[in-house]
Amino acid sequence: MKNNNNEKLYKKINLYRIALSILSLVLIALIVVFCLKTKKIDYLENNTSLVDPTRRFSEASSYVVNIEDLRQYLQKIGSQYPDSISIYYEQVNSGANISVNKDIRLFPASLSKLVQAILIVKKVEKGELTFQTKLKTDPSDISSDSGNLYKTIGTQSLTVEELLSELIINSDNTAQNIFKHSLSIQDYIDFQYNTGLQDLYNENGFISAKEYTRILRVLYGATYLSIDNSEKILDLMSQSTFYDYLSQGIPRDIVFAHKYGENLHYNIFADSGIVYVPGKPYFITVIIKGKDSSPETKK
Repeated sequence: MKNNNNEKLYKKINLYRIALSILSLVLIALIVVFCLKTKKIDYLENNTSLVDPTRRFSEASSYVVNIEDLRQYLQKIGSQYPDSISIYYEQVNSGANISVNKDIRLFPASLSKLVQAILIVKKVEKGELTFQTKLKTDPSDISSDSGNLYKTIGTQSLTVEELLSELIINSDNTAQNIFKHSLSIQDYIDFQYNTGLQDLYNENGFISAKEYTRILRVLYGATYLSIDNSEKILDLMSQSTFYDYLSQGIPRDIVFAHKYGENLHYNIFADSGIVYVPGKPYFITVIIKGKDSSPETKK
């Protein structure tokens, strides 16, 4: 009787193994089919290397290997302000990175305008808007908190193109408010889901420097918007009229595509962007909760 029970058990285990094997084969087949349907396979068809194909276009000197001195310097700053500063640095080519106080979440201030710009451009790609679509201005949209559009707009209707420039280059709050009428919460949810940025915001809408920097990679890699439209946003970011914060330490002949944020209610001072050092570009995001807007805080 005992032997019969053992035989039944072994048969059941074998059936589970067979079922698991079949499931694995089906899963692998589905993954292969999915990969074959992606555009990337076209690029890889003629490539037999197991090394990143783009590596052939970059010199070894473009890969910064040792960032230990910088790590120690930034970690020292982080330890001095454990509850009020979040920093993330990443070498684009190598992926080498430094994260300071990575779990701290702070109010995003105007950094959130970059996400809004991406969502608006996505609507253009989907045919719901065009860059020449004129959007109406409601009196409640006009804000003097940031930017100068409030001085001249009145009841004018401006194009999406014009508003995007004001939003990104001048961080204009009036442009931000006008765009809000064209967006829904679902647009933000879809963006986070499709880019894998579900952890971008916490329940209070606060962000960390590390999570926010992933938005820069979405633009740099053109993984959500088309190459042309990703380039369009990055180009506008490089035209920013704001030269404080991180811009102070970057030579003017180095392209810095960035978005800054400042909110005096939360005492937030932030800057995030891509520094296009020739051959060695890097991502950098710094978010500080300061006591005031004094020169010391800004430095």
